[in-house]
Amino acid sequence: MYQEEQKKAAGDKRLGLRKVCDAVEKEYFKEKKIKVSLNHNTLRNLVNGGRTMLEMNRSKSWLSKEEAEEVISFAVEIAAWGHGLDHQRLKEHVDEICRARYGSKFPKEGVGRKWTSRFMEKHSDRLHMYTARPLDNVRGQAVNPVTNELWYDVVEEIQLRGDDGQPVAPECTWAMDESGFQANGGEGWSRIIGAKGKKVQYQQQAGTRENITVLVTIGANGMALVPAVLYAGKGYLVKWKQDNPANAM
Repeated sequence: MYQEEQKKAAGDKRLGLRKVCDAVEKEYFKEKKIKVSLNHNTLRNLVNGGRTMLEMNRSKSWLSKEEAEEVISFAVEIAAWGHGLDHQRLKEHVDEICRARYGSKFPKEGVGRKWTSRFMEKHSDRLHMYTARPLDNVRGQAVNPVTNELWYDVVEEIQLRGDDGQPVAPECTWAMDESGFQANGGEGWSRIIGAKGKKVQYQQQAGTRENITVLVTIGANGMALVPAVLYAGKGYLVKWKQDNPANAM
C-alpha cells in the first residue's frame, strides 16, 4: 500500500507511513476480526531494504534449506510407520545433523530448548502435533503395500464371485471393525509430530496392556448389529450393562 501511495502524482495527496499502518490495521480487522498493531518504523525499515524477522531467523537457522527438507520428510515418513517423533526425538535428530556439519563449533547441549517448537511453527503448513492413538506393534508391522494389495485382491474375488461364481448379495455382506480402549483413560497417549491434515496419528506400542474392545458390524444394505463389548475378566459384572444406550452386548 505504501508503495502504491508513492506512485501517485506529485500533486496528489499521499498517505504517510503512520497512515498506511493505520489503514492496514483497520482493513485487517474488518476482514479477519483480529486486531494487529503495525509499527511505522518497521515499515520504514522494510521500505529502505531491511529484512523481516522471518528472513533474519532463516539466515540464522542451524539447518540449511535442504537439511530442513530432509528433517520434514523424515518426520512425515516415520509418522506414517507409526513411530512419530516427539519434540525430544526431533531435537536429537537435528542435533546429529548439526554436529556432523559444524563439528566442535556446535554447542554441546544441542539446539535451544524451544528450537523444535519454532521449527514446527515455521513449517506448520506441513507438520502438525497430534495426540497419538496407540497402535499395536503387530498391526503396525502388518501394514505394508504387499499385504494391502493381497488383501484387497482376496476381498474383490470373494465379493464378485463368492456366491457360486456370482456376486455376494448386499444383505450377505458385512464389515466388522474393532477398537480398543484403555480402562484407565489417557495412559499411553503422547504428543507426536505428523504430516498436517491427518485426522488421526497412530503410534506403535507393545500390545501388553489390558484393553476394553468394542466390535461394530455394518451390512452393505445399511443394516447394523448392536455393538459387542469385550472386557478382560473372569466373571460377568452386572454394572457392565448399565448406562447402555446402544444396547451393546
